[in-house]
Amino acid sequence: MNIQEALNIFGLSGELTEDDIKKAYKKAALKYHPDRNPLGAELMKAVNAAYDFLMQNLSNINKYQSADKQAHYNYTEELEDILSMLSGLMGVVYEVIGNWVWISGDTKKHKETLHTAGCKWAFKKKQWFYRPEEHKSTRNRKEHTIDEIRVMYGTNGQKAATGWQRVEKRA
Repeated sequence: MNIQEALNIFGLSGELTEDDIKKAYKKAALKYHPDRNPLGAELMKAVNAAYDFLMQNLSNINKYQSADKQAHYNYTEELEDILSMLSGLMGVVYEVIGNWVWISGDTKKHKETLHTAGCKWAFKKKQWFYRPEEHKSTRNRKEHTIDEIRVMYGTNGQKAATGWQRVEKRA
């Protein structure tokens, strides 16, 4: 995650203060609280990761946000749309780590739907993923396992199951 990606979680831009970030976090936490939003548990993972990142980089926020106005948007709305789509796919399991969504389970029959939605296949991890479009990986980066990525973003590995898997858990 970079500063612009973290700001896009909150839809923030311009000269920002610590108070601006705290207010945006509080607003997002209320909107995406799991008691108010069925996708809230997963959405809050992205909100919390962005907030932690921004608070650790307060001195750089105004210096390193993108000057390109097209790079400023509300990624959380886009993320909510993707999670809504995924929650309707039978047998698919998804997990938000940072601001990426990792998708596993019975994805083969949903390949076209995932591809059309902008998801990409991670060959080495054997999973689909969805990420902010502006995030560009560099080839020189170290490859991380899903468990290493979870540790980096402080997630506990809980995944949101969809379709028949949710029904089985209730029984």
